[in-house]
Amino acid sequence: MRIGTWNVEYAYEKRLDALHAKLAEHPADIWVLTETHDALVPPGCTFATHSAPRPKNWSGIRPGSRWVSIWSRYPILRQVDLPEADKERTIAALLDLGGDAGMLVYGTVLPWKGDREKFDWSEHHRVIAQQCAEWLKLRDLHADAALCIAGDYNTDLGTGAYYGTKAGIAALKSGLESCGLYCATAPEVFPKGWLPYPPIDHIALPAAWKNKTSVVAAWPADKQNLSDHSGMVVSVDEMSV
Repeated sequence: MRIGTWNVEYAYEKRLDALHAKLAEHPADIWVLTETHDALVPPGCTFATHSAPRPKNWSGIRPGSRWVSIWSRYPILRQVDLPEADKERTIAALLDLGGDAGMLVYGTVLPWKGDREKFDWSEHHRVIAQQCAEWLKLRDLHADAALCIAGDYNTDLGTGAYYGTKAGIAALKSGLESCGLYCATAPEVFPKGWLPYPPIDHIALPAAWKNKTSVVAAWPADKQNLSDHSGMVVSVDEMSV
């Protein structure tokens, strides 16, 4: 099973063909695309669920723009909504992996420095606490399903020297650990030399899968032709699911 995430900077029409080609070059069974558009459909992923449409508050937004979309070759049983969840910047879906196996995928775009006119990291820290509480609730509500938290974390999850804060990184790591998860794309496990800069988009999976999971693809940001974010795919030995 291959799981990918990529912030595609709203998949501008002039970039759609190149974005489609990159997704085809690095196929995945599940994609969590962020800052995306409905027109960008990953090959082979016939099932999808989307966050609420993004309001047109700047010129790059067009009808069909979303903060988060989950695309899957596995059937999506249903969208999972929590009353307190941010319906624009997060989305959760329960997937049928076959047999008795299920996965709850939570896609997110966490705030960045200066987001929502805060001009610091305060919004990032606030929303981390909120979402960590949501992840725990979802884990308890769907205890039989593997939990995956993927998307734009807006932090390098290392020291924060590239992007993020030590406080935010510590809170994220603690929140993932509380849910029995580990970050499969964290600096300590990400292949050295694959990207010129640490990724700020990540995929977290059950800690029990750690020895069966590896990063199998990563490509750098290319703002002119693709996106201002790098993308990545991890592979999980399906025997461990």
